[in-house]
Amino acid sequence: MNLDSWIHGVINLNLQYDEEFRRFTGKYSFHLPSRAAVEMYQLYKLNKALQYCRECSPFYRELFRAEGAPTADLLDLQDLAKFPLTDPRRLSENPYRFLCTSQAEIARPHAFITSGTMGPKKKIFWTQGDLDRVTSFMSAGISTVARPGDTVLILLPDGKPDSQGDLLRQGVQKLGATPVVADADLTANEFLSVIEESRCQVIFGYTRKIFRLSKELERHWDLRDKGVSVLFLASEYLPGPMRRELKRIWNCAIRTHYGLTEMGLGVAVECEAEDGLHFNEADLLLEIVNPETGEPVPAGQEGELVFTTLNREAMPLIRYRTHDLSRIISGACSCGMGSLLRIDTVKRRLDTLTVVGDGEEIYPVIFDDVLFETPGVVDYQVIATQRNGMDRLVFYIETTPDQTGGICEIRSKLLAEPIIARSIAARKMLEPEIEIVPWGALQSVARAKKMIIDRR
Repeated sequence: MNLDSWIHGVINLNLQYDEEFRRFTGKYSFHLPSRAAVEMYQLYKLNKALQYCRECSPFYRELFRAEGAPTADLLDLQDLAKFPLTDPRRLSENPYRFLCTSQAEIARPHAFITSGTMGPKKKIFWTQGDLDRVTSFMSAGISTVARPGDTVLILLPDGKPDSQGDLLRQGVQKLGATPVVADADLTANEFLSVIEESRCQVIFGYTRKIFRLSKELERHWDLRDKGVSVLFLASEYLPGPMRRELKRIWNCAIRTHYGLTEMGLGVAVECEAEDGLHFNEADLLLEIVNPETGEPVPAGQEGELVFTTLNREAMPLIRYRTHDLSRIISGACSCGMGSLLRIDTVKRRLDTLTVVGDGEEIYPVIFDDVLFETPGVVDYQVIATQRNGMDRLVFYIETTPDQTGGICEIRSKLLAEPIIARSIAARKMLEPEIEIVPWGALQSVARAKKMIIDRR
């Protein structure tokens, strides 16, 4: 299955059971996937979601009234820009005002709590119907890398009922594959034992955790003969050098996943073309806006991802700012999913930007290609400091135990990085300080790790 056929199936299922939707489209079915069908479905669902929020959400009822938002049905998806954006801080401050159902209708768990990359914690509520839609998309997403009968190893923290790992387990079962849920804290040897015992074809886990375990295991084992056909990686950006290294170690395909707890955990998956991500357009409407003005950006231009939920019962979110930056990739994907949009890989967030030197903006991913292409590098941490009134970046770099040297090579690469070179030339920054730290010093299984710490 691909997401194109899954979303087409969702649209036709709605036509089958929703007479109002049939009247809206004038059709009983869409025989072939098309962009027009997706947008017609989204417009219908969007108007339903907006009306639902006016009637049932205390937060949106007040916000729409205060901002003078339209009250009539929208005639075009672009008209959604007339509605106010939702800042994540409002969700953190009083999540219960977003609720459209009674608390008795909230399924387990009653609240999902996420700290995101930085920022305050947020509570997210779902009904059982919401959770069913989450597992349905997870099943569709995992079907892009697995087939019925395959075994999928899920390496995620927290195996409680309806946790991320458990919902993915349910999605794998819906596909007809076998899920094996393992603790994300397991050691490299424990990881290898689970792989050998389960004979899994697919491994799903956090990018840097899988990379760390892979680098440790390859020192003693040939992982190419373990039968793994796909590594499905989530939570963090996958740098090109890290992707190439994982392909070398495992001799398998690499796919990435983009998710947000607020949007239902699963949002987008990378297809075999490895050229952007297709997202859940059956449940989410995407806009890309200028993060400073909130205005839509021209097609193909980078901006902030803004999502609107189309089917959420407990806690619908309208024009929710993610603080993630990306763009829509123009043109049809070579994988053949012609009716779906593609977004570029999410490489940075607004709240990870740090200004240093001569007014230069830096963010963690800017150093990924420089550092991970150096043999033996497993992870790194960047700290912004000041000395004698000048900025200085301190790099703590973790390497494999058998790696010797490398500091001179890393220093040369960092000095050649334009942002650093310009600030040094302007006498606004000192040369970077580099320290090699012991194996395991930077180990973390957190969903997201802010790698630039500002101590100025």
